Amino acid sequence: MPTDTLSSADVLSEWRSGSLEDLVELGISAAKANEYERGLIFLAEAYRHVGREQHRLSGPLLSFYGLCLALHRGRIKEAAEFCWLGVEKDHYNPDLYYNMARVWTAGRSRRKAVDALEKGLALDPRHAGLKRLMAEMGTRKLPVIPFLHRDNPLNVSLGKMRRKIRDQKPSAGPGSASSGPTRPAR
Repeated sequence: MPTDTLSSADVLSEWRSGSLEDLVELGISAAKANEYERGLIFLAEAYRHVGREQHRLSGPLLSFYGLCLALHRGRIKEAAEFCWLGVEKDHYNPDLYYNMARVWTAGRSRRKAVDALEKGLALDPRHAGLKRLMAEMGTRKLPVIPFLHRDNPLNVSLGKMRRKIRDQKPSAGPGSASSGPTRPAR
């Protein structure tokens, strides 16, 4: 986890308007630019200003705060809670599902990340970030026995056998003398 290298006072000096909306926008812009420490400073200040007025907390503020918390501080569980609160406030915003998926990816929870990606893509199938992250994560093959859960011992064993068989098949590429395994002559 990185240590703080930016001065909060220096970062907050960029907030000249005094408007809470501008402060949130500065934080979100920093997070989108992968400047998580700056984003965390802006969004923490916005969160502090809102204080007890929970109804003024926007979904994006909470979600991007969670993203910065995860990717700068490594506090995955707390970050996921903020992302979830953001989604609850603005559940039609695919960016918030993208943030949640990134938090779960950072926390190495593939299943939860894929769930967030699928929900976000259901809202916006053309969302570039969601599509890119889904492609990076890859897709899994269906279980050998689809009506059983993939963690079922039978599916695990058969899946390993299927992979071993697939890995043993030689590729019939250019320069290959045969298209399959050879058999000894009798």
